[in-house]
Order: sequence, then C-alpha cells, then structure tokens
Amino acid sequence: MRTIHVETELPTSADAVWQAMQHAESLRYVTQGLFKLPALAGRTQPFRQGESGTSWLVLFHVLPAWRHTIRLELLDHDTRTMRSQEHGGVIKGWRHTLHVEPIDSGRCRYSDTVDVDAGGLTGVVAAIGTLMYRIRQRRWQTLTRTHLLASGPSWATAEHLPQG
Repeated sequence: MRTIHVETELPTSADAVWQAMQHAESLRYVTQGLFKLPALAGRTQPFRQGESGTSWLVLFHVLPAWRHTIRLELLDHDTRTMRSQEHGGVIKGWRHTLHVEPIDSGRCRYSDTVDVDAGGLTGVVAAIGTLMYRIRQRRWQTLTRTHLLASGPSWATAEHLPQG
C-alpha cells in the first residue's frame, strides 16, 4: 500500500469548490484527456453518499482499460470531504479522499489523498497516480479562474462548465 497526497491553493472560497466537487461535470473537466467514465455522461445531479457503480475506464478517452468500480463512501458537507473506495484492473484498492478547506474568504486549499494497492505494481501505479493528480489540480486552477471566482458564473452547471 502506498499513499499519494497532492494539494493546491485555489483563488476562491472553499464553499464554491465544494459545490463544484459534487458534480460529474467538474470531474469530467479535470480528467479531460486523461480518462473518462462513460457511465457519467449526461449526469446532472450531484453525487450522493453510498452510491456506487461500475463502468469502463477509458484511458486518454480512446483506450478501454478495464471495468472500474467506485463507491462513494463519504460525502460530508460539514468537513467538505468526499471519499471513494475504488478497484478495477490491476488496482486492488484505491481509496480516494478529496477535501477542501478555507484559508480565508477568497482562498482555499484543495487536496487529493489516495491509498493505492496494486500488488507488485503499486509503486508504478502510485507514480502514475501522482502525475495524474498534479495534472488534475492544475485543471482545478483553470476551472476556478474560469468558472468559480466570486465575480464569475455559477459553478458546477453543465451550461457554465466547458464540455469535454
């Protein structure tokens, strides 16, 4: 088992980011080009604690990699924390915790923490995962500056987020 932890400071409120985190459109935006989960296509309702599903994980949006199962085991509005339990392909366990906390009224800290178990490939999978989360967090920066600033449009609605 290995732990990945990547965090970034975003120039908007923790509440704005928390609201966006709960929507598939934000996930699609930050993972664009890396992978897609076809089961999320067209989803508009917020994620709900306890929901789960299995879908193909499509790498780079063209290579079907494996059937990937995700269970959202925690969605805590008070602490602005989501946690999923995932597995599929070479990944025996992927426990992903997403968290956002305020720094002040106009800035917040967003973090991804993942416990990875991929057997003998754990080191390789963790290295790829670290790179993937760094890319995702750069995209959170773009998403924030484009759509989540106090002066910008409302967050996490398909009509305001770039399609990808």
